[in-house]
Amino acid sequence: MAEEKKQKKIILRSENLGKEFNGVWVLKDINFDLREGEIHSLVGENGAGKSTFIKILSGVYKASEGNLYVEDNPVNFESVHESEEVGIRTVHQEINLVPYFNAYENIFIGSEEVKKVFNLRILDDVKMKKKSKNAIKELGIKFDVGRSAQFLSTACQKVIEIAKVLVQNPKIIIFDEPTTALGEEERDNLLEIIKELKSKGYSIIYITHNLEEVMNISDRITVFRDGNKIDTVTKDDILKMEDIIPMMLGHKSYENFCRNCEPVDDVDRLEISKLYTKRLKNISFQVKKGEIVGIAGIVGAGKTEIAKALFGLDNILGGKIKINGVSYIPSPKEAIMRGIALVPEERKTEGIVPNFSVTKNTTLTYLNKWTQSGVINKEHELSVTKEYISKFDIKTTGPRQPIKYLSGGNQQKVIVSRWLLGDFDIGIFDEPTKGIDIKAKEDIYILLDELASKGKSIIFLSSYLPELINICNRILVINNGRIVDEFDPRTLNAKNEIMTAMMEGYKNAE
Repeated sequence: MAEEKKQKKIILRSENLGKEFNGVWVLKDINFDLREGEIHSLVGENGAGKSTFIKILSGVYKASEGNLYVEDNPVNFESVHESEEVGIRTVHQEINLVPYFNAYENIFIGSEEVKKVFNLRILDDVKMKKKSKNAIKELGIKFDVGRSAQFLSTACQKVIEIAKVLVQNPKIIIFDEPTTALGEEERDNLLEIIKELKSKGYSIIYITHNLEEVMNISDRITVFRDGNKIDTVTKDDILKMEDIIPMMLGHKSYENFCRNCEPVDDVDRLEISKLYTKRLKNISFQVKKGEIVGIAGIVGAGKTEIAKALFGLDNILGGKIKINGVSYIPSPKEAIMRGIALVPEERKTEGIVPNFSVTKNTTLTYLNKWTQSGVINKEHELSVTKEYISKFDIKTTGPRQPIKYLSGGNQQKVIVSRWLLGDFDIGIFDEPTKGIDIKAKEDIYILLDELASKGKSIIFLSSYLPELINICNRILVINNGRIVDEFDPRTLNAKNEIMTAMMEGYKNAE
Protein backbone atom coordinates (compact mmCIF):
# COMPACT_ATOMS: atom_id res chain seq x y z
CA MET A 1 0.00 0.00 0.00
CA ALA A 2 2.82 2.40 0.84
CA GLU A 3 4.45 1.73 -2.52
CA GLU A 4 1.15 2.29 -4.34
CA LYS A 5 0.65 5.57 -2.48
CA LYS A 6 4.17 6.70 -3.38
CA GLN A 7 3.58 6.00 -7.08
CA LYS A 8 0.49 8.21 -7.02
CA LYS A 9 2.37 11.25 -5.75
CA ILE A 10 2.29 14.06 -8.35
CA ILE A 11 5.82 15.17 -9.18
CA LEU A 12 5.00 17.67 -11.96
CA ARG A 13 1.84 19.55 -12.88
CA SER A 14 0.73 22.44 -15.03
CA GLU A 15 -2.28 24.73 -14.53
CA ASN A 16 -3.80 26.55 -17.51
CA LEU A 17 -0.42 26.61 -19.21
CA GLY A 18 -0.33 28.48 -22.54
CA LYS A 19 2.11 29.73 -25.17
CA GLU A 20 1.60 32.54 -27.64
CA PHE A 21 3.70 33.54 -30.66
CA ASN A 22 3.01 36.86 -32.38
CA GLY A 23 -0.59 36.95 -31.23
CA VAL A 24 -1.29 33.30 -32.12
CA TRP A 25 -1.91 30.87 -29.24
CA VAL A 26 -0.26 27.55 -30.11
CA LEU A 27 -0.94 26.12 -26.65
CA LYS A 28 -3.89 27.03 -24.43
CA ASP A 29 -5.13 26.08 -20.93
CA ILE A 30 -3.05 22.92 -20.52
CA ASN A 31 -3.74 21.09 -17.25
CA PHE A 32 -1.40 18.13 -16.99
CA ASP A 33 0.21 16.10 -14.24
CA LEU A 34 2.92 13.46 -14.02
CA ARG A 35 3.03 11.00 -11.13
CA GLU A 36 6.06 9.52 -9.48
CA GLY A 37 7.15 6.26 -11.11
CA GLU A 38 4.78 6.31 -14.09
CA ILE A 39 4.99 6.47 -17.86
CA HIS A 40 2.64 9.18 -19.10
CA SER A 41 2.42 9.26 -22.91
CA LEU A 42 1.63 12.39 -24.90
CA VAL A 43 0.05 11.89 -28.33
CA GLY A 44 -1.44 14.07 -31.07
CA GLU A 45 -1.05 14.98 -34.72
CA ASN A 46 1.80 17.14 -35.95
CA GLY A 47 1.07 20.69 -34.82
CA ALA A 48 -1.09 19.53 -31.90
CA GLY A 49 1.16 21.33 -29.38
CA LYS A 50 3.19 18.44 -27.95
CA SER A 51 6.57 19.88 -28.88
CA THR A 52 5.70 23.34 -27.57
CA PHE A 53 4.58 21.87 -24.24
CA ILE A 54 7.77 19.81 -23.91
CA LYS A 55 9.91 22.84 -24.75
CA ILE A 56 8.24 24.75 -21.90
CA LEU A 57 8.99 21.88 -19.50
CA SER A 58 12.58 21.76 -20.79
CA GLY A 59 13.16 25.51 -20.45
CA VAL A 60 13.52 26.15 -24.20
CA TYR A 61 10.35 28.30 -24.19
CA LYS A 62 8.91 30.40 -21.40
CA ALA A 63 5.18 29.97 -20.85
CA SER A 64 3.01 32.95 -21.82
CA GLU A 65 0.43 32.14 -19.16
CA GLY A 66 -0.41 29.63 -16.48
CA ASN A 67 1.60 27.93 -13.75
CA LEU A 68 4.05 25.04 -13.56
CA TYR A 69 4.99 23.11 -10.44
CA VAL A 70 7.69 20.55 -9.71
CA GLU A 71 7.05 18.69 -6.44
CA ASP A 72 4.53 21.41 -5.52
CA ASN A 73 7.19 24.12 -5.92
CA PRO A 74 6.28 26.82 -8.47
CA VAL A 75 8.79 27.13 -11.32
CA ASN A 76 9.10 29.51 -14.26
CA PHE A 77 12.04 28.36 -16.34
CA GLU A 78 14.13 31.00 -18.09
CA SER A 79 16.58 28.48 -19.57
CA VAL A 80 17.29 24.80 -20.14
CA HIS A 81 19.77 24.95 -17.27
CA GLU A 82 17.01 25.97 -14.83
CA SER A 83 14.86 23.04 -15.94
CA GLU A 84 17.75 20.62 -15.54
CA GLU A 85 18.51 22.03 -12.08
CA VAL A 86 15.16 20.74 -10.76
CA GLY A 87 15.73 17.31 -12.31
CA ILE A 88 14.09 17.41 -15.76
CA ARG A 89 16.09 15.86 -18.58
CA THR A 90 15.19 15.07 -22.19
CA VAL A 91 16.25 12.22 -24.47
CA HIS A 92 15.79 13.78 -27.90
CA GLN A 93 14.70 12.08 -31.10
CA GLU A 94 17.98 12.91 -32.87
CA ILE A 95 21.19 11.17 -31.89
CA ASN A 96 23.70 13.93 -31.17
CA LEU A 97 27.05 12.28 -30.56
CA VAL A 98 30.58 13.27 -31.52
CA PRO A 99 31.52 10.27 -33.70
CA TYR A 100 35.24 10.34 -32.90
CA PHE A 101 34.67 10.56 -29.13
CA ASN A 102 34.31 7.33 -27.24
CA ALA A 103 31.12 6.38 -25.39
CA TYR A 104 31.99 7.75 -21.95
CA GLU A 105 33.29 11.03 -23.41
CA ASN A 106 29.96 11.47 -25.20
CA ILE A 107 28.04 10.64 -22.02
CA PHE A 108 29.81 13.40 -20.10
CA ILE A 109 30.18 15.95 -22.89
CA GLY A 110 29.42 19.38 -21.47
CA SER A 111 29.49 18.11 -17.87
CA GLU A 112 32.94 16.52 -17.65
CA GLU A 113 34.30 15.23 -14.34
CA VAL A 114 37.61 16.85 -13.37
CA LYS A 115 40.30 16.33 -10.75
CA LYS A 116 43.24 18.35 -9.48
CA VAL A 117 46.80 17.25 -10.21
CA PHE A 118 49.52 19.59 -8.99
CA ASN A 119 46.86 22.35 -8.75
CA LEU A 120 45.88 21.76 -12.35
CA ARG A 121 42.33 20.75 -13.26
CA ILE A 122 42.34 17.81 -15.67
CA LEU A 123 39.69 15.38 -16.91
CA ASP A 124 39.00 12.50 -14.52
CA ASP A 125 38.68 9.71 -17.09
CA VAL A 126 38.58 6.98 -14.44
CA LYS A 127 35.59 8.54 -12.68
CA MET A 128 33.74 9.20 -15.95
CA LYS A 129 34.30 5.61 -17.12
CA LYS A 130 33.04 4.23 -13.81
CA LYS A 131 29.90 6.38 -13.80
CA SER A 132 29.25 5.58 -17.46
CA LYS A 133 29.53 1.85 -16.81
CA ASN A 134 27.10 2.15 -13.89
CA ALA A 135 24.60 4.11 -15.98
CA ILE A 136 24.72 1.60 -18.82
CA LYS A 137 24.53 -1.29 -16.36
CA GLU A 138 21.39 0.31 -14.92
CA LEU A 139 19.91 0.05 -18.42
CA GLY A 140 20.71 -3.66 -18.55
CA ILE A 141 23.20 -3.22 -21.41
CA LYS A 142 26.84 -4.23 -21.74
CA PHE A 143 29.36 -2.67 -24.10
CA ASP A 144 32.79 -1.09 -23.91
CA VAL A 145 32.38 2.57 -22.85
CA GLY A 146 35.86 3.23 -24.21
CA ARG A 147 34.78 2.37 -27.74
CA SER A 148 34.40 5.13 -30.34
CA ALA A 149 30.75 6.14 -30.89
CA GLN A 150 31.07 5.83 -34.67
CA PHE A 151 31.56 2.05 -34.36
CA LEU A 152 28.46 1.48 -32.24
CA SER A 153 25.05 0.47 -33.59
CA THR A 154 22.17 2.94 -33.69
CA ALA A 155 20.60 1.17 -30.70
CA CYS A 156 23.82 1.50 -28.66
CA GLN A 157 24.10 5.16 -29.64
CA LYS A 158 20.56 5.66 -28.34
CA VAL A 159 21.62 3.98 -25.09
CA ILE A 160 24.44 6.53 -24.81
CA GLU A 161 21.87 9.32 -25.17
CA ILE A 162 19.88 7.82 -22.28
CA ALA A 163 23.03 7.33 -20.20
CA LYS A 164 23.83 11.04 -20.68
CA VAL A 165 20.61 11.73 -18.82
CA LEU A 166 21.01 9.11 -16.09
CA VAL A 167 24.45 10.28 -14.94
CA GLN A 168 22.80 13.59 -14.03
CA ASN A 169 20.42 11.88 -11.54
CA PRO A 170 17.15 13.18 -13.01
CA LYS A 171 13.72 12.94 -11.41
CA ILE A 172 11.79 13.33 -14.66
CA ILE A 173 12.86 11.96 -18.04
CA ILE A 174 11.21 13.12 -21.27
CA PHE A 175 11.54 10.72 -24.21
CA ASP A 176 10.84 12.47 -27.52
CA GLU A 177 10.21 9.92 -30.32
CA PRO A 178 13.07 7.71 -29.04
CA THR A 179 12.44 4.73 -31.35
CA THR A 180 12.70 6.67 -34.62
CA ALA A 181 15.12 4.91 -37.03
CA LEU A 182 15.32 1.78 -34.87
CA GLY A 183 14.49 -1.68 -36.17
CA GLU A 184 11.72 -3.74 -34.54
CA GLU A 185 14.01 -5.73 -32.23
CA GLU A 186 15.95 -2.62 -31.22
CA ARG A 187 12.69 -0.77 -30.62
CA ASP A 188 11.33 -3.55 -28.39
CA ASN A 189 14.58 -3.62 -26.41
CA LEU A 190 14.45 0.15 -25.88
CA LEU A 191 10.84 -0.02 -24.67
CA GLU A 192 11.91 -2.65 -22.13
CA ILE A 193 14.68 -0.32 -20.96
CA ILE A 194 12.15 2.49 -20.47
CA LYS A 195 9.85 0.16 -18.50
CA GLU A 196 12.82 -0.79 -16.31
CA LEU A 197 13.53 2.89 -15.63
CA LYS A 198 9.91 3.28 -14.51
CA SER A 199 10.27 0.33 -12.13
CA LYS A 200 13.24 2.10 -10.55
CA GLY A 201 11.09 5.12 -9.73
CA TYR A 202 11.81 7.49 -12.59
CA SER A 203 8.85 9.58 -13.79
CA ILE A 204 8.63 9.47 -17.58
CA ILE A 205 6.87 11.57 -20.20
CA TYR A 206 6.82 9.64 -23.47
CA ILE A 207 6.10 11.40 -26.78
CA THR A 208 5.46 9.29 -29.86
CA HIS A 209 3.35 8.98 -32.99
CA ASN A 210 3.41 5.21 -32.62
CA LEU A 211 0.20 4.12 -30.89
CA GLU A 212 1.36 0.52 -30.62
CA GLU A 213 4.17 1.75 -28.36
CA VAL A 214 1.68 3.87 -26.40
CA MET A 215 -0.46 0.83 -25.66
CA ASN A 216 2.63 -1.18 -24.77
CA ILE A 217 4.22 1.00 -22.10
CA SER A 218 1.82 3.71 -20.88
CA ASP A 219 0.16 4.03 -17.51
CA ARG A 220 -1.76 7.08 -18.69
CA ILE A 221 -2.22 8.79 -22.06
CA THR A 222 -2.91 12.47 -22.73
CA VAL A 223 -4.19 13.57 -26.13
CA PHE A 224 -3.41 17.02 -27.56
CA ARG A 225 -5.26 18.54 -30.51
CA ASP A 226 -4.88 22.01 -32.02
CA GLY A 227 -2.97 23.30 -28.99
CA ASN A 228 -5.52 22.00 -26.48
CA LYS A 229 -5.56 19.09 -24.10
CA ILE A 230 -8.47 16.87 -25.15
CA ASP A 231 -8.39 14.22 -22.42
CA THR A 232 -6.25 12.06 -20.17
CA VAL A 233 -7.10 8.36 -20.01
CA THR A 234 -5.58 5.24 -18.53
CA LYS A 235 -4.64 2.36 -20.80
CA ASP A 236 -7.54 0.41 -19.27
CA ASP A 237 -9.99 3.13 -20.38
CA ILE A 238 -9.55 2.23 -24.05
CA LEU A 239 -10.05 -1.13 -25.69
CA LYS A 240 -7.60 -0.77 -28.58
CA MET A 241 -5.25 1.83 -30.02
CA GLU A 242 -7.72 2.79 -32.76
CA ASP A 243 -9.92 4.31 -30.03
CA ILE A 244 -7.35 7.09 -29.55
CA ILE A 245 -7.46 8.23 -33.17
CA PRO A 246 -10.91 9.95 -33.06
CA MET A 247 -9.70 11.92 -30.03
CA MET A 248 -6.67 13.07 -32.03
CA LEU A 249 -8.65 13.96 -35.16
CA GLY A 250 -11.80 15.37 -33.57
CA HIS A 251 -14.51 16.46 -36.00
CA LYS A 252 -12.30 18.44 -38.34
CA SER A 253 -13.66 19.28 -41.74
CA TYR A 254 -11.51 17.75 -44.44
CA GLU A 255 -13.61 19.31 -47.17
CA ASN A 256 -12.53 22.97 -47.05
CA PHE A 257 -10.22 22.52 -50.01
CA CYS A 258 -10.99 19.37 -51.95
CA ARG A 259 -9.71 19.05 -55.48
CA ASN A 260 -11.52 16.85 -57.98
CA CYS A 261 -8.87 16.99 -60.70
CA GLU A 262 -8.35 13.56 -62.22
CA PRO A 263 -5.08 12.54 -63.89
CA VAL A 264 -4.77 13.88 -67.43
CA ASP A 265 -4.16 10.38 -68.81
CA ASP A 266 -3.51 6.83 -67.68
CA VAL A 267 0.13 6.75 -68.80
CA ASP A 268 2.65 6.53 -65.97
CA ARG A 269 5.02 9.49 -66.12
CA LEU A 270 7.12 8.20 -63.21
CA GLU A 271 7.61 4.51 -62.41
CA ILE A 272 9.51 3.31 -59.36
CA SER A 273 10.11 -0.41 -58.97
CA LYS A 274 11.63 -2.23 -55.97
CA LEU A 275 13.74 0.74 -54.88
CA TYR A 276 16.24 0.17 -52.07
CA THR A 277 18.51 2.62 -50.26
CA LYS A 278 20.17 2.47 -46.87
CA ARG A 279 16.81 3.48 -45.36
CA LEU A 280 14.18 2.45 -47.95
CA LYS A 281 13.01 -1.11 -48.59
CA ASN A 282 11.26 -2.33 -51.72
CA ILE A 283 9.57 0.96 -52.69
CA SER A 284 7.30 0.65 -55.73
CA PHE A 285 4.70 3.12 -57.04
CA GLN A 286 3.73 5.12 -60.12
CA VAL A 287 2.63 8.71 -60.73
CA LYS A 288 0.51 9.70 -63.72
CA LYS A 289 0.40 12.95 -65.63
CA GLY A 290 -1.77 15.45 -63.76
CA GLU A 291 -1.89 13.35 -60.59
CA ILE A 292 -1.06 14.32 -57.00
CA VAL A 293 0.16 11.28 -55.08
CA GLY A 294 0.46 11.77 -51.35
CA ILE A 295 2.96 9.90 -49.22
CA ALA A 296 1.98 9.89 -45.56
CA GLY A 297 4.12 8.86 -42.64
CA ILE A 298 5.17 9.87 -39.18
CA VAL A 299 8.48 11.61 -38.53
CA GLY A 300 11.30 9.23 -39.44
CA ALA A 301 9.12 6.86 -41.48
CA GLY A 302 11.13 7.42 -44.67
CA LYS A 303 9.26 10.16 -46.56
CA THR A 304 12.25 12.47 -46.97
CA GLU A 305 14.42 9.54 -48.02
CA ILE A 306 12.08 8.92 -50.98
CA ALA A 307 12.47 12.55 -52.06
CA LYS A 308 16.27 12.42 -51.74
CA ALA A 309 16.55 9.13 -53.58
CA LEU A 310 14.50 10.37 -56.54
CA PHE A 311 16.56 13.57 -56.78
CA GLY A 312 19.88 11.74 -56.51
CA LEU A 313 20.86 12.93 -53.04
CA ASP A 314 20.86 9.42 -51.50
CA ASN A 315 22.62 6.42 -53.01
CA ILE A 316 20.33 3.82 -54.56
CA LEU A 317 21.30 0.24 -53.73
CA GLY A 318 18.74 -1.49 -55.92
CA GLY A 319 15.64 -1.08 -58.07
CA LYS A 320 14.65 0.77 -61.23
CA ILE A 321 13.20 4.21 -62.02
CA LYS A 322 11.67 5.26 -65.34
CA ILE A 323 10.52 8.69 -66.52
CA ASN A 324 8.14 8.57 -69.48
CA GLY A 325 9.19 4.95 -70.00
CA VAL A 326 12.91 5.76 -70.21
CA SER A 327 15.35 4.52 -67.58
CA TYR A 328 16.56 7.20 -65.12
CA ILE A 329 19.65 7.01 -62.90
CA PRO A 330 19.27 9.75 -60.29
CA SER A 331 21.70 12.60 -59.72
CA PRO A 332 20.81 16.25 -59.06
CA LYS A 333 22.06 17.31 -62.50
CA GLU A 334 20.21 14.49 -64.26
CA ALA A 335 17.08 15.16 -62.20
CA ILE A 336 16.96 18.79 -63.35
CA MET A 337 17.62 17.79 -66.95
CA ARG A 338 14.80 15.21 -66.81
CA GLY A 339 12.33 17.74 -65.41
CA ILE A 340 12.30 16.85 -61.70
CA ALA A 341 11.90 19.60 -59.09
CA LEU A 342 12.51 19.17 -55.36
CA VAL A 343 11.09 21.46 -52.68
CA PRO A 344 12.93 20.09 -49.59
CA GLU A 345 11.54 19.75 -46.08
CA GLU A 346 14.27 21.85 -44.44
CA ARG A 347 13.96 25.01 -46.51
CA LYS A 348 16.25 27.11 -44.30
CA THR A 349 19.18 24.69 -44.58
CA GLU A 350 18.46 22.96 -47.91
CA GLY A 351 16.13 25.23 -49.88
CA ILE A 352 17.41 28.80 -49.66
CA VAL A 353 20.65 30.73 -49.55
CA PRO A 354 19.76 33.01 -46.61
CA ASN A 355 21.99 35.97 -47.45
CA PHE A 356 21.11 35.97 -51.15
CA SER A 357 18.34 38.21 -52.40
CA VAL A 358 14.88 37.04 -53.39
CA THR A 359 16.00 37.43 -57.01
CA LYS A 360 19.12 35.27 -56.65
CA ASN A 361 17.15 32.59 -54.80
CA THR A 362 14.53 32.62 -57.54
CA THR A 363 16.92 32.22 -60.45
CA LEU A 364 19.82 30.16 -59.09
CA THR A 365 18.71 26.73 -60.43
CA TYR A 366 18.48 27.82 -64.07
CA LEU A 367 21.19 30.49 -64.27
CA ASN A 368 21.84 29.61 -67.89
CA LYS A 369 18.47 31.16 -68.77
CA TRP A 370 19.70 34.57 -67.60
CA THR A 371 23.26 34.30 -68.86
CA GLN A 372 24.69 35.44 -72.19
CA SER A 373 28.38 35.00 -73.01
CA GLY A 374 29.02 34.21 -69.33
CA VAL A 375 27.35 37.40 -68.08
CA ILE A 376 24.10 37.39 -66.09
CA ASN A 377 21.40 39.69 -67.45
CA LYS A 378 20.39 41.28 -64.14
CA GLU A 379 17.49 43.23 -65.63
CA HIS A 380 15.99 40.03 -66.97
CA GLU A 381 16.48 38.39 -63.54
CA LEU A 382 14.73 41.26 -61.79
CA SER A 383 11.89 41.29 -64.31
CA VAL A 384 11.03 37.62 -63.94
CA THR A 385 11.36 37.78 -60.14
CA LYS A 386 8.91 40.70 -60.00
CA GLU A 387 6.53 38.66 -62.15
CA TYR A 388 6.51 35.78 -59.65
CA ILE A 389 6.35 38.12 -56.65
CA SER A 390 3.14 39.46 -58.14
CA LYS A 391 1.84 36.08 -59.32
CA PHE A 392 2.20 34.39 -55.90
CA ASP A 393 1.64 37.51 -53.79
CA ILE A 394 5.06 37.09 -52.13
CA LYS A 395 5.28 39.51 -49.21
CA THR A 396 8.64 41.26 -49.59
CA THR A 397 10.03 44.78 -49.73
CA GLY A 398 11.32 43.98 -53.21
CA PRO A 399 13.34 41.51 -55.30
CA ARG A 400 16.63 42.68 -53.79
CA GLN A 401 15.60 41.94 -50.17
CA PRO A 402 17.63 39.10 -48.57
CA ILE A 403 15.37 36.05 -48.43
CA LYS A 404 16.21 35.36 -44.79
CA TYR A 405 13.95 38.26 -43.79
CA LEU A 406 10.87 36.73 -45.43
CA SER A 407 8.38 34.59 -43.52
CA GLY A 408 8.51 30.80 -43.94
CA GLY A 409 5.51 30.79 -46.25
CA ASN A 410 6.96 33.46 -48.51
CA GLN A 411 10.33 31.67 -48.61
CA GLN A 412 8.46 28.56 -49.73
CA LYS A 413 6.77 30.50 -52.54
CA VAL A 414 10.19 31.70 -53.73
CA ILE A 415 11.47 28.11 -53.83
CA VAL A 416 8.46 27.01 -55.87
CA SER A 417 8.92 29.99 -58.22
CA ARG A 418 12.52 28.89 -58.80
CA TRP A 419 11.39 25.56 -60.20
CA LEU A 420 8.53 26.95 -62.24
CA LEU A 421 11.05 28.98 -64.22
CA GLY A 422 12.43 25.69 -65.54
CA ASP A 423 8.99 24.26 -66.38
CA PHE A 424 9.40 20.96 -64.50
CA ASP A 425 7.28 17.87 -65.20
CA ILE A 426 7.57 16.08 -61.84
CA GLY A 427 7.39 18.07 -58.62
CA ILE A 428 8.47 16.54 -55.31
CA PHE A 429 7.12 18.58 -52.39
CA ASP A 430 8.48 17.43 -49.02
CA GLU A 431 6.43 18.89 -46.12
CA PRO A 432 5.83 22.10 -48.14
CA THR A 433 3.52 23.65 -45.51
CA LYS A 434 5.74 22.93 -42.52
CA GLY A 435 5.94 25.93 -40.20
CA ILE A 436 3.86 28.33 -42.30
CA ASP A 437 0.60 30.08 -41.50
CA ILE A 438 -2.89 29.08 -42.61
CA LYS A 439 -3.15 31.59 -45.47
CA ALA A 440 0.24 30.54 -46.88
CA LYS A 441 -0.80 26.89 -46.63
CA GLU A 442 -3.93 27.60 -48.64
CA ASP A 443 -1.83 29.36 -51.27
CA ILE A 444 0.40 26.27 -51.56
CA TYR A 445 -2.62 23.97 -51.90
CA ILE A 446 -4.09 26.15 -54.66
CA LEU A 447 -0.72 26.20 -56.45
CA LEU A 448 -0.40 22.40 -56.34
CA ASP A 449 -3.93 22.07 -57.70
CA GLU A 450 -3.09 24.44 -60.57
CA LEU A 451 0.13 22.56 -61.36
CA ALA A 452 -1.70 19.23 -61.52
CA SER A 453 -4.44 20.77 -63.66
CA LYS A 454 -1.73 21.78 -66.14
CA GLY A 455 -0.47 18.20 -66.35
CA LYS A 456 2.36 18.27 -63.81
CA SER A 457 2.93 15.12 -61.78
CA ILE A 458 3.16 15.86 -58.07
CA ILE A 459 4.50 13.81 -55.18
CA PHE A 460 3.34 15.38 -51.93
CA LEU A 461 5.09 14.06 -48.80
CA SER A 462 3.54 15.02 -45.46
CA SER A 463 3.01 13.86 -41.89
CA TYR A 464 -0.08 16.11 -41.65
CA LEU A 465 -3.06 14.03 -42.72
CA PRO A 466 -5.72 16.75 -43.34
CA GLU A 467 -3.82 18.35 -46.21
CA LEU A 468 -3.21 14.98 -47.87
CA ILE A 469 -6.90 14.09 -47.60
CA ASN A 470 -7.82 17.42 -49.16
CA ILE A 471 -5.74 17.47 -52.32
CA CYS A 472 -4.36 14.04 -53.24
CA ASN A 473 -5.72 11.59 -55.79
CA ARG A 474 -4.14 8.71 -53.89
CA ILE A 475 -2.32 8.39 -50.58
CA LEU A 476 0.48 5.90 -49.94
CA VAL A 477 1.51 5.21 -46.35
CA ILE A 478 5.17 4.64 -45.54
CA ASN A 479 6.21 3.01 -42.29
CA ASN A 480 9.76 2.06 -41.29
CA GLY A 481 11.05 2.60 -44.82
CA ARG A 482 8.36 0.51 -46.53
CA ILE A 483 5.12 1.43 -48.28
CA VAL A 484 2.55 -0.51 -46.28
CA ASP A 485 -0.75 0.48 -47.93
CA GLU A 486 -2.53 2.69 -50.47
CA PHE A 487 -5.78 4.61 -49.93
CA ASP A 488 -8.38 6.58 -51.84
CA PRO A 489 -8.82 9.69 -49.65
CA ARG A 490 -12.48 10.07 -50.72
CA THR A 491 -13.62 6.75 -49.27
CA LEU A 492 -15.58 6.46 -46.04
CA ASN A 493 -13.35 6.29 -42.93
CA ALA A 494 -10.24 6.97 -45.03
CA LYS A 495 -8.77 9.37 -42.48
CA ASN A 496 -9.05 6.85 -39.62
CA GLU A 497 -7.64 4.02 -41.71
CA ILE A 498 -4.71 6.13 -42.97
CA MET A 499 -3.91 7.37 -39.47
CA THR A 500 -3.98 3.80 -38.18
CA ALA A 501 -1.58 2.66 -40.92
CA MET A 502 0.74 5.60 -40.14
CA MET A 503 0.82 4.98 -36.41
CA GLU A 504 0.24 1.28 -35.99
CA GLY A 505 3.91 0.43 -35.68
CA TYR A 506 6.00 -1.86 -37.80
CA LYS A 507 3.96 -5.05 -37.91
CA ASN A 508 2.40 -4.26 -41.31
CA ALA A 509 5.70 -3.01 -42.70
CA GLU A 510 7.51 -6.31 -42.70
